[in-house]
Amino acid sequence: MSEDKVRVLYVCGGRSFRSGNPPRKIEKVVDCWRRKGYEILHVCGADLGSGVGGMTTEYGAQEHHDRWYRGVRIGRPLVTTLSEWRDVCHDAALVTDLRDRCAGWTPDLIWERSSRLHCAGMILARELRVPYVLEWKDHLVDYQFSLFRRKALRLEKRKISDADFVVVESGVLKHQLANEGADPGRTIVAHNAVDPTEFTRDSAARTAVRREIEVVDDAVLVGYLGSYAFYHDARRLVLAADLVRSRLGSRRVRFLMVGAGKEYRECRKLAEKTGLIDGALTMMPGVPKGEVPGILAALDIAILPGSTDIICPIKIQEYMACGLPTVAPDYPCNREVIDNQRTGVLFEPRNEAALSAAICELADDARKREMIGCEARQEIEDRFTWGKTWGAALEFVVEKGVETRPKLERA
Repeated sequence: MSEDKVRVLYVCGGRSFRSGNPPRKIEKVVDCWRRKGYEILHVCGADLGSGVGGMTTEYGAQEHHDRWYRGVRIGRPLVTTLSEWRDVCHDAALVTDLRDRCAGWTPDLIWERSSRLHCAGMILARELRVPYVLEWKDHLVDYQFSLFRRKALRLEKRKISDADFVVVESGVLKHQLANEGADPGRTIVAHNAVDPTEFTRDSAARTAVRREIEVVDDAVLVGYLGSYAFYHDARRLVLAADLVRSRLGSRRVRFLMVGAGKEYRECRKLAEKTGLIDGALTMMPGVPKGEVPGILAALDIAILPGSTDIICPIKIQEYMACGLPTVAPDYPCNREVIDNQRTGVLFEPRNEAALSAAICELADDARKREMIGCEARQEIEDRFTWGKTWGAALEFVVEKGVETRPKLERA
Protein backbone atom coordinates (compact mmCIF):
# COMPACT_ATOMS: atom_id res chain seq x y z
CA MET A 1 0.00 0.00 0.00
CA SER A 2 1.03 3.61 -0.48
CA GLU A 3 2.47 5.43 2.51
CA ASP A 4 0.12 8.34 1.70
CA LYS A 5 -3.52 8.37 2.75
CA VAL A 6 -4.96 4.97 1.84
CA ARG A 7 -7.71 5.10 -0.77
CA VAL A 8 -10.63 2.72 -0.34
CA LEU A 9 -13.40 2.18 -2.86
CA TYR A 10 -16.42 0.92 -0.89
CA VAL A 11 -19.01 -0.61 -3.21
CA CYS A 12 -22.54 -1.32 -1.98
CA GLY A 13 -23.89 -2.55 -5.27
CA GLY A 14 -27.48 -3.47 -4.40
CA ARG A 15 -30.21 -1.39 -6.03
CA SER A 16 -32.01 -0.38 -2.83
CA PHE A 17 -30.26 2.72 -1.46
CA ARG A 18 -28.05 5.68 -2.28
CA SER A 19 -24.71 6.73 -0.83
CA GLY A 20 -26.33 10.06 0.07
CA ASN A 21 -28.87 8.32 2.32
CA PRO A 22 -27.51 4.92 3.35
CA PRO A 23 -28.81 2.71 6.16
CA ARG A 24 -27.47 3.59 9.59
CA LYS A 25 -24.84 0.85 9.62
CA ILE A 26 -23.27 1.72 6.27
CA GLU A 27 -23.31 5.41 7.14
CA LYS A 28 -21.47 4.75 10.40
CA VAL A 29 -18.91 2.42 8.83
CA VAL A 30 -17.98 5.02 6.22
CA ASP A 31 -17.80 7.77 8.85
CA CYS A 32 -15.59 5.59 11.07
CA TRP A 33 -13.14 4.88 8.26
CA ARG A 34 -12.91 8.53 7.30
CA ARG A 35 -12.28 9.60 10.89
CA LYS A 36 -9.43 7.09 10.99
CA GLY A 37 -7.78 8.94 8.12
CA TYR A 38 -8.73 6.81 5.11
CA GLU A 39 -9.87 8.36 1.85
CA ILE A 40 -13.20 6.70 1.05
CA LEU A 41 -15.08 6.70 -2.23
CA HIS A 42 -18.48 5.25 -1.37
CA VAL A 43 -20.67 4.08 -4.26
CA CYS A 44 -24.16 2.61 -3.83
CA GLY A 45 -26.25 0.87 -6.45
CA ALA A 46 -29.07 3.40 -6.57
CA ASP A 47 -26.52 6.14 -7.32
CA LEU A 48 -26.86 4.99 -10.94
CA GLY A 49 -30.43 6.27 -10.98
CA SER A 50 -32.21 2.90 -10.69
CA GLY A 51 -33.65 1.13 -7.70
CA VAL A 52 -35.91 2.61 -5.06
CA GLY A 53 -33.21 4.66 -3.35
CA GLY A 54 -33.70 7.48 -0.90
CA MET A 55 -35.27 5.37 1.83
CA THR A 56 -36.56 7.45 4.71
CA THR A 57 -37.17 4.77 7.32
CA GLU A 58 -34.88 2.43 9.15
CA TYR A 59 -37.05 -0.62 8.70
CA GLY A 60 -38.42 -0.35 5.19
CA ALA A 61 -41.73 0.62 3.64
CA GLN A 62 -44.85 -1.48 4.19
CA GLU A 63 -46.20 -0.78 0.70
CA HIS A 64 -43.27 -2.77 -0.75
CA HIS A 65 -44.50 -5.90 1.03
CA ASP A 66 -48.18 -5.24 0.31
CA ARG A 67 -47.89 -5.25 -3.48
CA TRP A 68 -50.44 -7.71 -4.83
CA TYR A 69 -48.07 -9.83 -6.92
CA ARG A 70 -45.92 -10.74 -3.91
CA GLY A 71 -48.79 -12.76 -2.52
CA VAL A 72 -49.32 -14.86 -5.65
CA ARG A 73 -47.34 -18.03 -4.99
CA ILE A 74 -47.47 -19.42 -8.53
CA GLY A 75 -45.92 -16.23 -9.91
CA ARG A 76 -42.98 -16.02 -7.52
CA PRO A 77 -40.42 -17.68 -9.84
CA LEU A 78 -41.26 -15.13 -12.54
CA VAL A 79 -41.05 -12.20 -10.10
CA THR A 80 -37.70 -13.51 -8.82
CA THR A 81 -36.33 -14.03 -12.33
CA LEU A 82 -37.25 -10.50 -13.36
CA SER A 83 -35.58 -9.18 -10.21
CA GLU A 84 -32.46 -11.23 -10.98
CA TRP A 85 -32.35 -9.90 -14.54
CA ARG A 86 -32.46 -6.37 -13.18
CA ASP A 87 -29.51 -7.29 -10.94
CA VAL A 88 -27.49 -8.61 -13.89
CA CYS A 89 -28.11 -5.49 -15.97
CA HIS A 90 -27.49 -3.23 -13.00
CA ASP A 91 -24.13 -4.85 -12.23
CA ALA A 92 -23.00 -4.42 -15.83
CA ALA A 93 -23.85 -0.72 -15.62
CA LEU A 94 -22.07 -0.48 -12.27
CA VAL A 95 -18.85 -1.88 -13.76
CA THR A 96 -18.85 0.92 -16.34
CA ASP A 97 -19.63 3.52 -13.69
CA LEU A 98 -16.80 2.36 -11.41
CA ARG A 99 -14.29 2.37 -14.27
CA ASP A 100 -15.22 5.98 -15.03
CA ARG A 101 -14.95 6.99 -11.36
CA CYS A 102 -11.52 5.38 -11.02
CA ALA A 103 -10.10 6.79 -14.25
CA GLY A 104 -8.40 9.59 -12.32
CA TRP A 105 -8.63 8.12 -8.83
CA THR A 106 -6.95 4.76 -8.29
CA PRO A 107 -7.95 2.97 -5.08
CA ASP A 108 -5.46 1.05 -2.95
CA LEU A 109 -8.11 -1.57 -2.23
CA ILE A 110 -11.71 -2.31 -3.12
CA TRP A 111 -14.17 -3.38 -0.43
CA GLU A 112 -17.47 -4.75 -1.78
CA ARG A 113 -20.64 -5.41 0.20
CA SER A 114 -22.11 -8.69 -1.00
CA SER A 115 -25.22 -8.35 -3.14
CA ARG A 116 -26.97 -10.94 -5.28
CA LEU A 117 -25.58 -11.24 -8.83
CA HIS A 118 -23.24 -8.29 -8.28
CA CYS A 119 -19.46 -8.46 -8.68
CA ALA A 120 -18.49 -5.07 -10.14
CA GLY A 121 -16.06 -4.45 -7.29
CA MET A 122 -14.30 -7.76 -7.84
CA ILE A 123 -14.01 -7.17 -11.59
CA LEU A 124 -12.45 -3.74 -11.09
CA ALA A 125 -10.10 -4.98 -8.35
CA ARG A 126 -8.68 -7.58 -10.73
CA GLU A 127 -8.32 -5.03 -13.53
CA LEU A 128 -6.47 -2.63 -11.23
CA ARG A 129 -4.58 -5.43 -9.43
CA VAL A 130 -5.46 -4.20 -5.96
CA PRO A 131 -6.66 -6.27 -2.98
CA TYR A 132 -10.31 -7.25 -3.02
CA VAL A 133 -12.30 -7.44 0.23
CA LEU A 134 -15.70 -9.14 0.25
CA GLU A 135 -18.15 -8.13 2.96
CA TRP A 136 -20.10 -11.38 3.06
CA LYS A 137 -23.71 -11.35 4.22
CA ASP A 138 -24.47 -15.09 4.16
CA HIS A 139 -25.80 -17.00 1.17
CA LEU A 140 -28.07 -14.67 -0.76
CA VAL A 141 -30.07 -17.23 -2.75
CA ASP A 142 -32.82 -18.44 -0.42
CA TYR A 143 -35.28 -19.53 -3.11
CA GLN A 144 -35.52 -22.66 -5.26
CA PHE A 145 -36.88 -21.65 -8.66
CA SER A 146 -35.69 -18.95 -11.04
CA LEU A 147 -33.84 -18.60 -14.31
CA PHE A 148 -30.63 -17.15 -12.85
CA ARG A 149 -30.41 -19.16 -9.62
CA ARG A 150 -27.44 -21.29 -10.71
CA LYS A 151 -25.59 -18.25 -11.98
CA ALA A 152 -26.15 -16.51 -8.63
CA LEU A 153 -24.86 -19.50 -6.68
CA ARG A 154 -21.74 -19.84 -8.85
CA LEU A 155 -21.00 -16.14 -8.52
CA GLU A 156 -21.21 -16.23 -4.73
CA LYS A 157 -18.74 -19.13 -4.60
CA ARG A 158 -16.38 -17.31 -6.94
CA LYS A 159 -16.42 -14.10 -4.90
CA ILE A 160 -15.60 -16.00 -1.72
CA SER A 161 -12.78 -18.00 -3.32
CA ASP A 162 -11.26 -15.02 -5.18
CA ALA A 163 -11.42 -12.50 -2.33
CA ASP A 164 -8.15 -11.60 -0.63
CA PHE A 165 -10.12 -11.06 2.57
CA VAL A 166 -13.68 -11.92 3.57
CA VAL A 167 -15.35 -9.91 6.34
CA VAL A 168 -18.25 -11.47 8.25
CA GLU A 169 -20.40 -10.31 11.15
CA SER A 170 -20.03 -13.31 13.47
CA GLY A 171 -17.76 -16.14 14.48
CA VAL A 172 -20.56 -18.49 13.43
CA LEU A 173 -20.27 -17.28 9.84
CA LYS A 174 -16.49 -17.57 9.92
CA HIS A 175 -16.81 -21.18 11.05
CA GLN A 176 -19.39 -21.83 8.34
CA LEU A 177 -17.10 -20.47 5.65
CA ALA A 178 -14.19 -22.52 6.97
CA ASN A 179 -16.31 -25.65 6.61
CA GLU A 180 -16.90 -24.65 2.99
CA GLY A 181 -13.17 -24.38 2.34
CA ALA A 182 -12.45 -20.70 2.99
CA ASP A 183 -9.12 -19.82 4.60
CA PRO A 184 -9.81 -18.77 8.23
CA GLY A 185 -6.68 -16.65 8.14
CA ARG A 186 -8.30 -14.48 5.46
CA THR A 187 -11.69 -14.27 7.19
CA ILE A 188 -12.20 -11.35 9.55
CA VAL A 189 -15.01 -11.09 12.11
CA ALA A 190 -16.41 -7.57 12.47
CA HIS A 191 -19.44 -7.58 14.75
CA ASN A 192 -22.15 -5.00 14.40
CA ALA A 193 -21.53 -1.89 16.46
CA VAL A 194 -22.95 1.45 17.52
CA ASP A 195 -21.94 5.00 18.38
CA PRO A 196 -22.65 5.13 22.14
CA THR A 197 -22.94 8.92 22.10
CA GLU A 198 -26.06 8.69 19.93
CA PHE A 199 -27.89 6.17 22.11
CA THR A 200 -28.50 7.62 25.54
CA ARG A 201 -31.46 7.66 27.92
CA ASP A 202 -32.83 11.06 26.93
CA SER A 203 -35.40 11.89 29.60
CA ALA A 204 -37.22 14.44 27.43
CA ALA A 205 -37.57 11.98 24.55
CA ARG A 206 -38.69 9.28 26.98
CA THR A 207 -41.45 11.48 28.35
CA ALA A 208 -42.60 12.60 24.90
CA VAL A 209 -42.85 9.10 23.43
CA ARG A 210 -44.59 7.63 26.46
CA ARG A 211 -47.08 10.50 26.47
CA GLU A 212 -47.77 9.98 22.76
CA ILE A 213 -48.70 6.31 23.23
CA GLU A 214 -50.39 6.99 26.59
CA VAL A 215 -48.12 4.94 28.86
CA VAL A 216 -48.26 5.92 32.52
CA ASP A 217 -45.00 6.71 34.32
CA ASP A 218 -44.97 3.63 36.55
CA ALA A 219 -45.75 1.14 33.77
CA VAL A 220 -42.99 -1.07 32.37
CA LEU A 221 -42.74 -0.46 28.62
CA VAL A 222 -41.48 -3.43 26.61
CA GLY A 223 -40.52 -2.72 23.02
CA TYR A 224 -39.31 -4.08 19.71
CA LEU A 225 -37.96 -1.91 16.86
CA GLY A 226 -37.31 -3.81 13.68
CA SER A 227 -38.68 -5.37 10.54
CA TYR A 228 -41.48 -7.89 10.39
CA ALA A 229 -39.26 -10.30 8.47
CA PHE A 230 -39.90 -13.99 9.09
CA TYR A 231 -36.63 -14.48 10.96
CA HIS A 232 -37.50 -11.79 13.52
CA ASP A 233 -40.55 -13.85 14.52
CA ALA A 234 -42.56 -10.76 15.55
CA ARG A 235 -45.62 -12.96 15.93
CA ARG A 236 -43.85 -14.60 18.90
CA LEU A 237 -43.80 -11.28 20.75
CA VAL A 238 -47.55 -10.83 20.25
CA LEU A 239 -48.15 -14.30 21.73
CA ALA A 240 -45.80 -13.55 24.63
CA ALA A 241 -47.52 -10.20 25.25
CA ASP A 242 -50.82 -12.04 25.64
CA LEU A 243 -49.25 -14.33 28.26
CA VAL A 244 -47.67 -11.41 30.12
CA ARG A 245 -50.98 -9.56 30.17
CA SER A 246 -52.66 -12.58 31.71
CA ARG A 247 -50.09 -12.66 34.50
CA LEU A 248 -49.27 -9.00 35.18
CA GLY A 249 -52.09 -7.02 33.59
CA SER A 250 -52.09 -4.47 30.76
CA ARG A 251 -51.66 -1.42 32.97
CA ARG A 252 -48.51 -2.64 34.66
CA VAL A 253 -46.75 -3.82 31.47
CA ARG A 254 -47.28 -2.25 28.05
CA PHE A 255 -45.85 -3.30 24.69
CA LEU A 256 -44.65 -1.24 21.73
CA MET A 257 -43.78 -2.62 18.28
CA VAL A 258 -42.27 -0.27 15.68
CA GLY A 259 -41.56 -1.26 12.09
CA ALA A 260 -42.91 -2.70 8.85
CA GLY A 261 -42.41 -5.85 6.87
CA LYS A 262 -43.79 -8.93 5.19
CA GLU A 263 -45.45 -10.37 8.31
CA TYR A 264 -46.85 -7.11 9.68
CA ARG A 265 -50.43 -7.80 8.58
CA GLU A 266 -50.41 -11.25 10.16
CA CYS A 267 -49.11 -9.84 13.46
CA ARG A 268 -51.66 -7.05 13.40
CA LYS A 269 -54.53 -9.49 12.91
CA LEU A 270 -53.26 -11.68 15.74
CA ALA A 271 -53.00 -8.69 18.07
CA GLU A 272 -56.54 -7.64 17.20
CA LYS A 273 -57.85 -11.16 17.67
CA THR A 274 -56.35 -11.41 21.15
CA GLY A 275 -57.60 -7.96 22.10
CA LEU A 276 -54.11 -6.57 22.71
CA ILE A 277 -54.24 -3.60 20.37
CA ASP A 278 -54.32 -0.20 22.06
CA GLY A 279 -54.99 -1.63 25.49
CA ALA A 280 -51.76 -3.56 26.02
CA LEU A 281 -49.96 -3.25 22.68
CA THR A 282 -49.27 -0.29 20.41
CA MET A 283 -48.07 -0.90 16.85
CA MET A 284 -46.35 1.97 15.04
CA PRO A 285 -45.01 2.16 11.45
CA GLY A 286 -41.32 2.42 10.67
CA VAL A 287 -39.67 5.67 11.69
CA PRO A 288 -36.78 7.75 10.28
CA LYS A 289 -33.50 6.41 11.61
CA GLY A 290 -32.87 9.62 13.52
CA GLU A 291 -35.90 8.93 15.71
CA VAL A 292 -34.78 5.47 16.83
CA PRO A 293 -32.72 6.59 19.88
CA GLY A 294 -35.63 8.63 21.22
CA ILE A 295 -38.04 5.72 21.01
CA LEU A 296 -35.54 3.39 22.67
CA ALA A 297 -35.18 5.91 25.51
CA ALA A 298 -38.88 5.41 26.28
CA LEU A 299 -38.45 1.66 26.85
CA ASP A 300 -37.69 -0.25 30.04
CA ILE A 301 -37.06 -3.63 28.35
CA ALA A 302 -36.01 -4.26 24.74
CA ILE A 303 -36.94 -7.41 22.84
CA LEU A 304 -35.56 -9.28 19.88
CA PRO A 305 -38.33 -11.89 19.44
CA GLY A 306 -36.44 -13.82 16.79
CA SER A 307 -33.29 -13.75 14.70
CA THR A 308 -31.26 -15.85 12.34
CA ASP A 309 -28.84 -18.25 14.00
CA ILE A 310 -25.82 -16.80 12.18
CA ILE A 311 -25.69 -13.04 12.91
CA CYS A 312 -26.54 -10.95 15.96
CA PRO A 313 -28.45 -8.00 14.44
CA ILE A 314 -27.35 -4.41 14.99
CA LYS A 315 -30.49 -3.59 16.95
CA ILE A 316 -29.03 -5.58 19.85
CA GLN A 317 -26.07 -3.21 20.12
CA GLU A 318 -28.44 -0.24 19.86
CA TYR A 319 -30.61 -1.61 22.66
CA MET A 320 -27.56 -2.22 24.84
CA ALA A 321 -26.09 1.22 24.16
CA CYS A 322 -29.30 2.74 25.54
CA GLY A 323 -28.69 0.87 28.79
CA LEU A 324 -31.65 -1.42 28.19
CA PRO A 325 -31.91 -5.00 29.45
CA THR A 326 -32.31 -6.92 26.21
CA VAL A 327 -34.14 -10.23 25.77
CA ALA A 328 -32.99 -12.23 22.72
CA PRO A 329 -33.07 -15.81 21.35
CA ASP A 330 -30.40 -18.11 22.69
CA TYR A 331 -28.33 -18.68 19.55
CA PRO A 332 -24.51 -18.95 19.43
CA CYS A 333 -24.27 -15.75 17.35
CA ASN A 334 -26.21 -13.82 20.00
CA ARG A 335 -24.00 -15.28 22.73
CA GLU A 336 -21.04 -13.63 20.98
CA VAL A 337 -22.58 -10.29 22.02
CA ILE A 338 -24.79 -10.99 25.05
CA ASP A 339 -23.52 -12.55 28.28
CA ASN A 340 -26.67 -14.19 29.63
CA GLN A 341 -27.98 -12.65 32.86
CA ARG A 342 -25.15 -10.08 32.89
CA THR A 343 -25.56 -7.95 29.77
CA GLY A 344 -28.89 -9.35 28.64
CA VAL A 345 -31.27 -12.29 28.93
CA LEU A 346 -31.42 -15.18 26.46
CA PHE A 347 -34.52 -17.33 25.98
CA GLU A 348 -35.33 -20.54 24.16
CA PRO A 349 -35.99 -19.59 20.51
CA ARG A 350 -39.51 -19.90 19.07
CA ASN A 351 -40.98 -20.36 22.55
CA GLU A 352 -43.43 -17.66 23.61
CA ALA A 353 -43.71 -19.11 27.11
CA ALA A 354 -39.95 -18.75 27.62
CA LEU A 355 -40.05 -15.23 26.19
CA SER A 356 -42.93 -14.18 28.41
CA ALA A 357 -41.18 -15.65 31.47
CA ALA A 358 -38.06 -13.59 30.75
CA ILE A 359 -40.15 -10.44 30.33
CA CYS A 360 -42.05 -11.07 33.57
CA GLU A 361 -38.82 -11.69 35.48
CA LEU A 362 -37.41 -8.34 34.38
CA ALA A 363 -40.71 -6.50 34.80
CA ASP A 364 -40.85 -7.71 38.42
CA ASP A 365 -37.30 -6.62 39.27
CA ALA A 366 -36.39 -2.98 38.63
CA ARG A 367 -32.97 -3.44 40.25
CA LYS A 368 -32.09 -6.28 37.90
CA ARG A 369 -33.18 -4.20 34.92
CA GLU A 370 -30.90 -1.40 36.01
CA MET A 371 -27.91 -3.68 36.68
CA ILE A 372 -28.17 -5.48 33.35
CA GLY A 373 -28.68 -2.20 31.52
CA CYS A 374 -25.54 -0.68 33.07
CA GLU A 375 -23.45 -3.74 32.23
CA ALA A 376 -24.82 -3.73 28.68
CA ARG A 377 -23.86 -0.11 28.16
CA GLN A 378 -20.34 -0.76 29.45
CA GLU A 379 -19.99 -3.79 27.16
CA ILE A 380 -20.80 -1.60 24.17
CA GLU A 381 -18.15 0.94 25.13
CA ASP A 382 -15.58 -1.80 25.71
CA ARG A 383 -16.21 -3.99 22.66
CA PHE A 384 -18.79 -2.78 20.17
CA THR A 385 -17.94 0.70 18.93
CA TRP A 386 -17.39 1.15 15.19
CA GLY A 387 -13.70 1.82 15.71
CA LYS A 388 -13.21 -1.43 17.63
CA THR A 389 -15.04 -3.57 15.07
CA TRP A 390 -15.19 -2.27 11.50
CA GLY A 391 -12.39 0.23 11.98
CA ALA A 392 -10.13 -2.53 13.26
CA ALA A 393 -11.12 -4.76 10.34
CA LEU A 394 -10.01 -2.18 7.78
CA GLU A 395 -6.79 -1.54 9.69
CA PHE A 396 -6.04 -5.28 9.55
CA VAL A 397 -6.69 -5.39 5.80
CA VAL A 398 -4.46 -2.39 5.15
CA GLU A 399 -1.66 -3.81 7.31
CA LYS A 400 -1.76 -7.22 5.63
CA GLY A 401 -2.43 -5.88 2.14
CA VAL A 402 1.24 -5.24 1.43
CA GLU A 403 2.19 -8.87 1.93
CA THR A 404 -1.04 -10.27 0.49
CA ARG A 405 -1.22 -9.38 -3.18
CA PRO A 406 -4.38 -10.18 -5.15
CA LYS A 407 -4.72 -13.81 -6.14
CA LEU A 408 -4.75 -12.97 -9.83
CA GLU A 409 -1.32 -11.34 -9.48
CA ARG A 410 0.05 -14.20 -7.36
CA ALA A 411 -1.07 -16.86 -9.81
